[in-house]
Amino acid sequence: MAQFRVEFVLDEATGKYIAELYNPDNQAQLIARTEALYANQAAAVLGLVQLFKDAVLNFPAPKAKPKLRKAKKKAAKRRKTPTRRKKK
Repeated sequence: MAQFRVEFVLDEATGKYIAELYNPDNQAQLIARTEALYANQAAAVLGLVQLFKDAVLNFPAPKAKPKLRKAKKKAAKRRKTPTRRKKK
């Protein structure tokens, strides 16, 4: 099971924290970084947890079948019946 490494870094310019997410297979590879949004590390942790929750809630259910579009059936052509002429 993959384990992400997350670091919370103080942005000196704003005084707020940034969350950095690193690749589980290559710990040196940065995957994502938030903007300086969080007032402290605790807020950054909660923000990141909420980010993961939101992502997981958008996953399809494990047993859900993909929705397939059904092809529209073409209507069968109606046979023209010969017109009957009225006898005079």
